[in-house]
Amino acid sequence: MEALVAVLTKYPMKPGEKIPWVYEKVADEKRQLPFFSWHISVPHQRILWKQVNGEFYTKTIQVKIHAADPLEANDRIEWMQNILNSMQPQLDLAQKGISVISVSDPEPLDEDWTISIENQVGTNVRLMVNSNYHDNTQSGEIAAVEPNYTIKKEES
Repeated sequence: MEALVAVLTKYPMKPGEKIPWVYEKVADEKRQLPFFSWHISVPHQRILWKQVNGEFYTKTIQVKIHAADPLEANDRIEWMQNILNSMQPQLDLAQKGISVISVSDPEPLDEDWTISIENQVGTNVRLMVNSNYHDNTQSGEIAAVEPNYTIKKEES
């Protein structure tokens, strides 16, 4: 979860903005809006049929934005979807062994009435985790590519 939050805070919706992230079970405490809350709804779903050391697994995390303005809540959850579907944030996560499989469509979740005026919009983020991932790629750029093929022209 820390890697996901780190990537999302690296690309703020507004420059210099820092929105707090809290665990869902403590989201009902009085806090300044807006803030994000998270809950791991599926902690460890195996992909392979037999246990293998270092196997990949999926994890589903429900993320909610809590905001006073319903339009702000919708905009922020859409921003989060766009960030998680962008190449650089996906690369940042991949270097930590995490891949974004899917980000669900936003849903209004105005069910928590512990705060007087609050709008909630949530989405489910499904991740694939490889806890033993090591980045073995080499840094730098490819200087040139020289393909070794010939094109034969058909005679008519």
